[in-house]
Amino acid sequence: MTKLAVFASGQGSNLQALVEAIEAGRLEAEIVLVVCDRPGAYCLTRAKNAGIPTLVFNPRDYENKVDYELMIKNQLRALQAEYLVLAGYMRLIGSTLLDCYPNRIINIHPSLLPLFPGKDGIGQALDSGVQVTGVTIHYVDEGMDTGPVISQSVITLDEDETRESLEKKIHAVEHSLYPRVLQEVLKRRRSKMRRRALISVSNKDGLVEFAQQLVTSGFELISTGGTAQLLRETGLPVREVNEITGFPEILEGRVKTLHPKIHGGLLAKLDQANHLAQLEEYGITPIDLVCVNLYPFQATISRANVTLAEAIENIDIGGPTLLRAAAKNHDHVTVVVDPADYAQVGQQLEATGEVDSTLRRKLAAKVFRHTAAYDALIAGYLTDLVQEDFPEKLTITYNLEQSLRYGENPQQRAAFYRTPLDVPNSLIQAKQLQGKELSYNNINDANSALEIVREFVEPAAVAVKHSNPCGVGVGATIEEAFDKAFASDPVSIFGGIVALNRPVDEKTAEKLHQVFLEIILAPSFTKEALAILSTKKNLRLLTLPIEAGVEKGWQHVSIPGGLLTQARDSFTLEDAEPKVVTKREPSAAEWEALKFGWRVVKHVKSNAIVVNNQEMTLGVGAGQMNRVGAAEIALRQAGDLAQGAVLASDAFFPMDDTLELAAKAGITAIIQPGGSIRDQDSIDKANEYGIAMVFTGVRHFKH
Repeated sequence: MTKLAVFASGQGSNLQALVEAIEAGRLEAEIVLVVCDRPGAYCLTRAKNAGIPTLVFNPRDYENKVDYELMIKNQLRALQAEYLVLAGYMRLIGSTLLDCYPNRIINIHPSLLPLFPGKDGIGQALDSGVQVTGVTIHYVDEGMDTGPVISQSVITLDEDETRESLEKKIHAVEHSLYPRVLQEVLKRRRSKMRRRALISVSNKDGLVEFAQQLVTSGFELISTGGTAQLLRETGLPVREVNEITGFPEILEGRVKTLHPKIHGGLLAKLDQANHLAQLEEYGITPIDLVCVNLYPFQATISRANVTLAEAIENIDIGGPTLLRAAAKNHDHVTVVVDPADYAQVGQQLEATGEVDSTLRRKLAAKVFRHTAAYDALIAGYLTDLVQEDFPEKLTITYNLEQSLRYGENPQQRAAFYRTPLDVPNSLIQAKQLQGKELSYNNINDANSALEIVREFVEPAAVAVKHSNPCGVGVGATIEEAFDKAFASDPVSIFGGIVALNRPVDEKTAEKLHQVFLEIILAPSFTKEALAILSTKKNLRLLTLPIEAGVEKGWQHVSIPGGLLTQARDSFTLEDAEPKVVTKREPSAAEWEALKFGWRVVKHVKSNAIVVNNQEMTLGVGAGQMNRVGAAEIALRQAGDLAQGAVLASDAFFPMDDTLELAAKAGITAIIQPGGSIRDQDSIDKANEYGIAMVFTGVRHFKH
């Protein structure tokens, strides 16, 4: 027998109707408590006459609604009340009771909702002049008479209708309708007592324990294939889906769950009488919980030499359909796609026997994110196969790697996401050995350092500050390379990030230890090096296999309302056709220096100028609004070392003024894209000073 608690504030005529229906056997339930917020209300007398316990309280005696609803909740739990039935209760139900009794609080209202909600629905109808009104029975939510409608009955108003006559009509309908609808709801619940869970997963982590908990909570398990076999082997009772549908799996298992007896059970609105009637007509049992994860498409295409046929066969159809159906109907169905959520769902089932609406909605949102990401991965794979660079729709998916304390600045929230598929030699592959969590700026700067150091085959060290290189050096050893990178700009390196393309040894570690750095990135650290650097507990040490090469693929930049996408700037000097445009050709040493500068300048924010020799940067001018300004910064930083050095520019010189500056500083060779309508002016100026100049035909703007 279902235990009811009736809430009332006034005369209690609907309470009396329920009592009489129970006594007559028309309502199979027991009223275990009458809750009333008005001491002295006549409903209390009706409860006493029926021998029903009462809980009477005055809201004014409590600090807030939470306090008195907690008191009510404790009493309801003590009496094991299963449904709350409102019968003229004149207060909104708060979250304390709503969360405890999801979809188990029912109200009756004297109008055809959504018309005339709130107080005096009868008077509102009369005053409006409508020709019909009625009675509504609905589930209670956080709003004022806004919950899902269970049933309604229409009442026609006579021309001479009075308040008294209309009240009489409404009460007559209420006293008949309320017990009958409640009986239908409870009958439906009783048939559902053995709730049904559909489980079909490829990732079986934690599944057996979760399934055991579901069985303990009164669920019947239905499943397919390997999942059913696993559950059966552990001794859990499970029914195959084909037992439910009466139809075998076909097409090598491609069609298993795509059947009305499955999807009807998932999509039915259990608070609508017509849906319930159709379920009964077609012999469909509702499914209360779905636990599904999908064929491993990502893992499949990540394998080396995977065939198209293998990839296609691992595109799940039935699984996403189950998930989407359950998520759409999350008002009535709990859907679990992530094993990480098993514990939370299990805890709620154990505590209350139900999964509350907040968690069901949260899980539904996760499902749609999951299926969207799954489809995006498939779409991306097939789009790459047909080599379509710019499809009409672009959907990119990423997985949360970590939440960050903040973004570029403390007032900005931030997180770090990674691609589902591994990208070799990317920062996302790095292993952190020690130090604080990486920040937003750390990740940006470390990536910049990594991209620059991968330009070099020989031992190289790169120091980065605010995504720009402040020092780049190469040498016979990694120690020598770092010495030169440090000497390039010993001031700016303070608080910077250093990337090295060789293992860090003891001697190099001793020198790194003397500088305040945020991050050191290297392929590895010797035992001795770690012992030295680990004394700085906040210093972040990252290891990553660093292979020379330029990353290809696509680069994406978002703006409000849009996304820019472009091929990565993977063009190298080897891809270009450089030509000497001056009378003097560069010497062999100058050529090596020009190549060095060209590798670095492409990674400097535009406008960019790099002054360097064969082994190190001497001055870097970054991010200036004009090229002369960038050159002035780079040359000033280089100082006397500019004598005999070379200069690299990311874009052409629109005028010869940069050449004039370079010549006066002692620059002997220049590399730049060329392409200005005034190139000849720069060529003439270079010839005037005996400077060798090379045009690459390749621009390297970086914003």
